[in-house]
Amino acid sequence: MVFEPLLLKLAERGHHVTVASFFPQNNPPPNYTDISFEGIAEIGVESFDLNWYENPSFVMRIPIIGRIVKQLSEYDPLAGMALNVCSKAIDWPPLKEALKNQYDVVLVENFNSDCMLGLLHVYEINAPVIALLSCTTMPWTAERIGTTDNPSYVSVASATFISPMTFLERMENTFLLIYHKLWFRYKIQVKEQALIEKHFGRKIVDLDDLARNMSLLLVNTHPTLNGARPLVPGLVEVGGMHLGSTKKVIPEVSTLSIICIYYLRKKS
Repeated sequence: MVFEPLLLKLAERGHHVTVASFFPQNNPPPNYTDISFEGIAEIGVESFDLNWYENPSFVMRIPIIGRIVKQLSEYDPLAGMALNVCSKAIDWPPLKEALKNQYDVVLVENFNSDCMLGLLHVYEINAPVIALLSCTTMPWTAERIGTTDNPSYVSVASATFISPMTFLERMENTFLLIYHKLWFRYKIQVKEQALIEKHFGRKIVDLDDLARNMSLLLVNTHPTLNGARPLVPGLVEVGGMHLGSTKKVIPEVSTLSIICIYYLRKKS
């Protein structure tokens, strides 16, 4: 987990932390409570079929069109994963018990699902919500916090190009942005809302409205890798948070590095 160091540090500083995830701690701190999702669904890291890339179809080999189709296809599995986890999480006993408590702040992964936001609303947990994103901002994420995602100079997460873009790349980028927003809305968000309302037997606030009510968004990006873009105070880039403290290089290796650099400079 990218944000595991943050959660452990909160517990280390005396906060009572309850974490629901697929990756429970082996030796959690005293005031750190794990709610394990292990077993309710596959986490998607068991296998990966490379044949789709090694033997592309005729359409996939067509310039530009193949690239667009590839990007659209890569998102499809995310919908099934989100709905599968949501349908089981809403009735997961450990999670239901934890949601009966009140919290000072709630941290929620904001990748391909808004199911947990709906559950927070159902259980009347009114604490501020901090969204976590362990990758770059998704096409449906930026506008929630008020950040611009203008396709003329901000490339979508799946794009193979970055700014500055050509006119054709901007057209492709605009199409992908619109498509992905509509895809997330109708393939995931609307269906998750229907799952929650059916399970609890009542209407809830639109998940899109709940998503726009977040107080802060922490994103696992950094300008040196993801490029510079306009941001708002509510979006904070925390790329590298998962990295531990640096270790000192042993003297033998340190000396060798210096000698190699000196040799290369002399040769040049």
